[in-house]
Amino acid sequence: MIEISKDYELKSFGRFSEDLSIPGRLKDRLLELTSSFKKVGNLYLSHLGDDQKVTGLEKKELVEGLEEVLIFVVMLRRIDFAPSQDKVSVEKSEGKFKLELKFVEKSLWQFTGVMLSDYQIKNRNFKEWFNVTLSDEIKKFLAIYGSAAADKEITPEERKSITAQLDKLFLEIVEMIVYIERFMLFQ
Repeated sequence: MIEISKDYELKSFGRFSEDLSIPGRLKDRLLELTSSFKKVGNLYLSHLGDDQKVTGLEKKELVEGLEEVLIFVVMLRRIDFAPSQDKVSVEKSEGKFKLELKFVEKSLWQFTGVMLSDYQIKNRNFKEWFNVTLSDEIKKFLAIYGSAAADKEITPEERKSITAQLDKLFLEIVEMIVYIERFMLFQ
């Protein structure tokens, strides 16, 4: 769960599933990432129903689904592509939205961040964000990984590209969770 203060200071922490955090289970983590992504899409469609609106409880379920996707993004980064990197900082819009992710142990993580008051959330429509932005970023990640893994060896440069794409996903997902929690109207 991501805590959001009234000043838009963000923090969260978590622990990876022991079953899925075994180093040799990359394919399982990739499968879980895509399954979690599809589950969020199905949740959104089922919540629209006849009234074409998402209510408070339904928004909560969307956030929980996105948090599950977020955990797999963080897990892939830590276990498969940057296991020795204990801290990473990422930002958008010249630091107006920034996050710092720390790994306390192999399976324990936390992040803190801030969304400054002059930061403008660009995606204000969940359906469009999900179907275009997030979908494209996940496809891009899978394409970068697929290309890097094609020769059965991932170079340091390829790892850097993969982690950069995972960082983009991390930022996108946290931004949409903040949007849903604080700004999303019933839509």
